[in-house]
Amino acid sequence: MKISVIGDLHFSALNEDNRIFENDRNTFYTTFIQKFFSTPADLYVSIGDLTNYGLQEEYEAIYRLINEQEKPFIHVFGNHDTYGLLRNDVLNITKQNRYHAITTEKAVLAFLDTTREQNYDVWGGTLDLEQQNWLTEVVEQSGELPIIVFAHHPVHKTTMHSDRENQSIHPEIPIWDILNKKQGKGLYINGHNHCISIAEREQWTFVQLAAVLDQQATSVITIEDAEIKIEYIDLTDESLQQQAKTIGNAMDHFTLDRHQFSILANTNHTIPLKHVLKP
Repeated sequence: MKISVIGDLHFSALNEDNRIFENDRNTFYTTFIQKFFSTPADLYVSIGDLTNYGLQEEYEAIYRLINEQEKPFIHVFGNHDTYGLLRNDVLNITKQNRYHAITTEKAVLAFLDTTREQNYDVWGGTLDLEQQNWLTEVVEQSGELPIIVFAHHPVHKTTMHSDRENQSIHPEIPIWDILNKKQGKGLYINGHNHCISIAEREQWTFVQLAAVLDQQATSVITIEDAEIKIEYIDLTDESLQQQAKTIGNAMDHFTLDRHQFSILANTNHTIPLKHVLKP
């Protein structure tokens, strides 16, 4: 089973002063979405901030590009996705589930909603009691089957910058206590902090993805009987890089962080599984 995952996409509406960059924006996102969905995979996932401010205009434009690909796609919501609209409106527009799990022969996949609704002052993550109880049950019932958790916000003090204020799920949320109930191996995929980072803690591996405007790439997770492979796939070219720079500098509520570009390719990782699963 292969899952192709992208970090923070930040498709943005442009204000009147920046309409001159509309062609660059449209060309960049059209090209990148086509490349992303052309990567061979069984499932395609965005780990949040698919939009830059959660406006209806942004959702309609980016989902138009996504739906044209006619591939299985799951959108995990990020804090930027829930700024402009109420959460129920976002769910109605996207036709996504707020949180849910999928059990396959190879692994359990859990998708979380760690966002706060229209909270512009606190952009860190949370997890309501309903999800905490649900996730506890999912983790416990997964047994020795590997589990992969997809969330926008990292777990506190795992991946890079997750020890800073507003850059993780709030440390008072007992998510690590829940994850620690896992019997076998677990993989936690997140974005939010716009830099790739890999951390290991007991039976869990935490992988943080970069923002797409900084690094045009996808990470492909391959679940095999004896291991889980995480492979970085570079999707960029000179035109995409220039377009990303142009629109990234023109956007509100976003700052390019391309100085980390040179270290991002070193992201391949393998997680050996303790027990070999039967095919």
